[in-house]
Amino acid sequence: MTIFLDLTRISSRLLRGAPTGIDRVEYAYAQEIVTKERYGPAVPVITLPLANGAIPPETMQTHLARIEAGWMRDRESGADDPFYRELKTAIEAPADPRQIGARRLKRQSRRQAAAKTLQFPFRQITTAPTLLRRRLAQTRNEARCYFHSSHTQLDRPDRFAWLDSHQMESVFLIHDAIPVDYPEFCSPGSAARHHARLQTVSRKAAMMILNSAATQTAVSDYMREQGWHVPPSRVVPLGVDQWFADRESPRPPLPQAPYFVSVGTIEPRKNLIFLFNVWRQVVKRLGANAPKLVLVGRRGWENENMLDVLERSREIGPHLIEVADLSDLGLAALLKGARALLAPSLVEGFSLPVAEALSMSTPVIASDIAVHREIADGRALLLGEIDGLAWTDAVVDMTASASPLREEWRNRAHGYRALSWERHVEMGMDAINAVKQGRTLS
Repeated sequence: MTIFLDLTRISSRLLRGAPTGIDRVEYAYAQEIVTKERYGPAVPVITLPLANGAIPPETMQTHLARIEAGWMRDRESGADDPFYRELKTAIEAPADPRQIGARRLKRQSRRQAAAKTLQFPFRQITTAPTLLRRRLAQTRNEARCYFHSSHTQLDRPDRFAWLDSHQMESVFLIHDAIPVDYPEFCSPGSAARHHARLQTVSRKAAMMILNSAATQTAVSDYMREQGWHVPPSRVVPLGVDQWFADRESPRPPLPQAPYFVSVGTIEPRKNLIFLFNVWRQVVKRLGANAPKLVLVGRRGWENENMLDVLERSREIGPHLIEVADLSDLGLAALLKGARALLAPSLVEGFSLPVAEALSMSTPVIASDIAVHREIADGRALLLGEIDGLAWTDAVVDMTASASPLREEWRNRAHGYRALSWERHVEMGMDAINAVKQGRTLS
C-alpha cells in the first residue's frame, strides 16, 4: 500500500528550538514511513497556498535530518552544553531575595544559525503539484491511503477536495477537542477553527486515530452533538523518545538542589496561576529553603496574569525559573533529578510530560482529570486541580531529602512502560491497514 503522508506542519517548523507534542507525532510518522521506509512506498504531501503537492522522499529525508538538528535532538546536551550548564547553575544558586520575577533562560544562537538550512529548495516547491498528480496517476489502481497526523489546514476543507476527486481513503489522527469544549482556554478564533477541523474529519475520514480514550470520547461526543457522522476510531497512545525510556542511558550531571518541574506551553489550561499560588504557600512554609520551580516551555496566549507573576513577583520570583528550547537530553536530565513533575492542567488531550517522567521513575503530581488517570494508571499522585492545600502539602513533603511520600511514588513509577514512537507508529499503521482490509475496529 502507498501512504500519502501529509507533512505540511513539520515542513514549516523551521526555527523550533524544541518540538511540541504534535510536532513529535508527525515527525515520528515521517521517520518511520519516509526515512526508514518501514511501511512500503510513501508520498510526502504538503499543502501549498494555491495547491497541494508532493516532495520526493529523498528530499524530505534530508529536510527531516535538518529539522532534527534544529530541534536539538542530536545529543548536544551533555556536560559541555553551556545552555544546560546555565540552567543547572540557576537551579543550584540560592534564591536571591532582591530578584524581581523569574529567572528566564532562552537559547537563541543555534536556532538562528540553522534558519538558512531548513528550507526546501525552491525548485522542489514549484514542482510539487506536478509530482503529486503524477504519483496519484501511478497509484490509481493500487492500494493507497492518505494519512494526516496533525491538525494543520483541516479548517480549510477546500484543501482536501482532492481526496474525493481521486477516491482516496483517508485517516486522521486527532489530538484533542479542547478548543471547542473549552474555548475559554484558547486564543480567540480557536473554537471556530477547530469546529471546522472536526467537520472536515467527519466528512472525509474513513477512520480516526485518537491519542487517548479521553480524546476519543470528547471528539465523538462533539460530532454527535453537531449531528455529524462519527467515523470509526481507534485509540493509539503517544510514544516517548528513547532518552526518556532508557533508564540506563548517560545523561548530563543532575542539579544538586531540590526543584520541581512543570513542562508545557505557558497558557491558561495549564493551571499555572494555581501552581504559583501553591508556591506562595510553599515559600511561606519553607522560606529560603523553598525549592525552585522550573517551567519548561514557550509563552503561549491569553497569559497576561501568568506573565505578571513571571516578570514582576517579588514573593516567589526568586524561586521561579522559566526556560525554553531545552534539548531533549537536557529535559531528560532535568526530569531525572527533579523531586517530581508537576502537571496541574485543567484539561489535556494527552500528556507527554507525564508519560516521559513516569518512564524515568520520576514521581508525578498531577491534576485528577480523566486523561491523567488514563495515562498514569495508578502510578502518579493525582490531586484535585484546585486543592491548594493538598498540593502544598505534597510539594513540601517531597522537598525533604528523606521523603517517604516521594519514595512511594518513585517506586510506583518504576514499573511504568510507555510506548516507543516506533511502537506507536506500528499501531497506527495497523489501524490504517485495518481500514484497507475492512477489518472491525476497536
